[in-house]
Amino acid sequence: MPQQKLGRIQWGPLVFGPGSQYHVTAIEGLDDLPEIRAEDINRPDQHGDYTSPDTTGARTIQIGLGLRGESPDDLRALTLALRAATQPQRQPAPLQLLDQDVLVYGKVRRRAVPYDAEALWALGTAALEIYCADPYLYSLEEYTASTTAYSPAAGRTYPLTHPRSYGSAGTSGRLTVVNNGASPAYPILRIDGPVANPSVEQVTTGGSITIDATIQAGEYLTIDTRTRAVLLMDTSPRRSWVRGGSQWPLLMPGPNELAYRGSALPGAPGQSSLLTVTWRDTSL
Repeated sequence: MPQQKLGRIQWGPLVFGPGSQYHVTAIEGLDDLPEIRAEDINRPDQHGDYTSPDTTGARTIQIGLGLRGESPDDLRALTLALRAATQPQRQPAPLQLLDQDVLVYGKVRRRAVPYDAEALWALGTAALEIYCADPYLYSLEEYTASTTAYSPAAGRTYPLTHPRSYGSAGTSGRLTVVNNGASPAYPILRIDGPVANPSVEQVTTGGSITIDATIQAGEYLTIDTRTRAVLLMDTSPRRSWVRGGSQWPLLMPGPNELAYRGSALPGAPGQSSLLTVTWRDTSL
């Protein structure tokens, strides 16, 4: 269960906080609301403004550290390890607050390790600034849920026999996923073939995304609703397969019902297509 005390923080191979030689002395920007971006305009000849939907900018997290070495050489080793773990980055990396169930993705934009000759023996300090272009706070745990595509009941089998056979009951192609955060979550959708023209509908809020293509048995399509990347076998871009007018499904806070539909391929009897939804609880 998340706790109020800060606890352990992991950045790359290093763990800060209780049980480590890197004591966390301060943290800012984690529970703060990032700067709001608004496009409000004055109401002509009236009091007040016309207000736009509020969105946020990036999140910046500042971490203060106390380094506790066993000797001057040990302190130097801690400094070098911190320096190695906080190099400039091409892509954001996960910053995990292990005891608060919080994950953010960021880049190191500042590292300060002052040298104090009067106090420096086995103790030191450091300051880090983590820039998070994605301001969302995610749960450490990643959730998944799956369903096969909707298929109708098979109906009666003719000629009638005794006992009579009414065929299979079919499958609903529906699943319920729960976002326990306070903000909409961006799910990753994986569709495994065989299936033609698959669609995923957000039943709770409306809207759906449809793929105008055929996915063969043994193939899969990954849809990242945040970056809007659509990849066949995780390598080949297929963004053009998304039908015009589709609405990328989001998982609102609380329960969300999704419906998965698609057409079976000729010559693939008994092979079910599968939708797998992956998400994290999401807040700002």
